[in-house]
Amino acid sequence: MSISFEKLRAALKTVGVPVTRDKAEKETDYPYIVYSNVSQGKKMASSKVHRRMPYYQISFYTTGTEKDLIALENALEEAGIPYTDFVGIQGDENDDTVTNFYTYVRCIEDGK
Repeated sequence: MSISFEKLRAALKTVGVPVTRDKAEKETDYPYIVYSNVSQGKKMASSKVHRRMPYYQISFYTTGTEKDLIALENALEEAGIPYTDFVGIQGDENDDTVTNFYTYVRCIEDGK
């Protein structure tokens, strides 16, 4: 299934939390989503690029638990966007435990 970056971004915005690229603004309230491009693949045929395949990391930052992920998982599933299993990393910020739950999504777009 072809997933455009625009479709991915639109699905993320349906979660109802702030969505930013690469880094959230200071003082952004939890939870929020940050997406980053981590690689750029391509499919070639006859010496031409036919498909570009950007790979995005989607991070969901929360002071809550994995139950907070349900809205994001539902948004991706309802949009028909396949994603890898979520992994969580905990850290401390201002005496709060903040968890970064992250996954990866491969977009597939025309090579033009």
